[in-house]
Amino acid sequence: MHLEADRGKPAAVLVIDFGAAGNGGNYRRAGWADPEPRHTWTSGSESRLELPRPIVPGNYRMLMELGPFVCGDTLPAQRLTILVNDREIGDFYIREVTRIECAVPWQAVAAQETVVITFRHPGAARPREVSGTADDREIALAFERLVLCPEAGSPGTAPPGVAALAPTVAPIPNIVPLDRLMLQFESLGENCEFGLAQRRCGADPLGLLRFASAPMPTLLSALRSRFEGIGDWDQIEVRISENQLEYLVFDQRYGFLYHPWVLIGEASAEGIRRREAQQLPLLRRKLIEDLEEARKIFVYHGMQPLPQSLVLRLVAAMRAFGPTTLLWVELQDREHPAGMVDRLGEGLLKGYIDRFAPGDDAHDFSLDGWIALCRAAWASLADPVGPSAP
Repeated sequence: MHLEADRGKPAAVLVIDFGAAGNGGNYRRAGWADPEPRHTWTSGSESRLELPRPIVPGNYRMLMELGPFVCGDTLPAQRLTILVNDREIGDFYIREVTRIECAVPWQAVAAQETVVITFRHPGAARPREVSGTADDREIALAFERLVLCPEAGSPGTAPPGVAALAPTVAPIPNIVPLDRLMLQFESLGENCEFGLAQRRCGADPLGLLRFASAPMPTLLSALRSRFEGIGDWDQIEVRISENQLEYLVFDQRYGFLYHPWVLIGEASAEGIRRREAQQLPLLRRKLIEDLEEARKIFVYHGMQPLPQSLVLRLVAAMRAFGPTTLLWVELQDREHPAGMVDRLGEGLLKGYIDRFAPGDDAHDFSLDGWIALCRAAWASLADPVGPSAP
């Protein structure tokens, strides 16, 4: 991880990388398949990790990045129950690649010399039997990474010179829980990448443009007219995607194109049109209220690098509603490493990320990059002094 904790704030004490080149083999016990380049699948209905007990008492937080083995209606989700030394600390239904967090109370680890983490996943299945692929393993969840760090405000922060848990690795800031942090932001486009990053962090806010293609000229036009007419029945066109697998909705008034997240066969095009006609005016009103109240940081990145003069036009159009803030995101460069956020003026932050998702796979984004940006942007608004860096 490329983040540093602020002075006096808790640091990450253990990161387990489940990729083939990672350190997962030091901690995996029963219930795991052979590691693959980026992850390791669970095997069977239960998997275990064994970690050394933290030296410094205090409550901890465990963060996991993982994805499920799912297959349409046949296997739509995987259930995951997590126990620490036989004490249940979390129960989830995993439907897509995501990031989850659990509190680990000191009482759960204090009495034993080691920390045994048990993952129960009763929906494990063999891909050959479920989807017809040539894989006889009984799998449920692909783990990419696990981070164990002190809870914010916990006395478990190690004093200088004391290793809280071996091996100590790169620290992470612990400001607010990740899902709550990501709810402080709202996407204005240009595509659905940031909305998917929010979802993977456990945040699923309603947003008019969260999953929309919103090129800058289209967005500026809509802001200036206060999104008037969006959701009108005769302006909604329901299309079928190029891959013939899902529906898309096209707003003819402004030209926004977005995902309703409905597969062909799950609903009719007319049913989707009725649904959008009902909810789009509500989402329009919510976006206008959010702009007026200025309680969120709005996020925008272009499909190509944007000139600052054009971004300043966007900020002006937004601030016609209220004193809101834009986080403009571009790729890192030699002077601006990934995770850095500069304050360029009233209402404008510029952040830098290591990479964007490729055009043909919006799900292949830099989760760490987006989280680092949001942490830094949120901190920069609380800090009246200049830029924030990772």
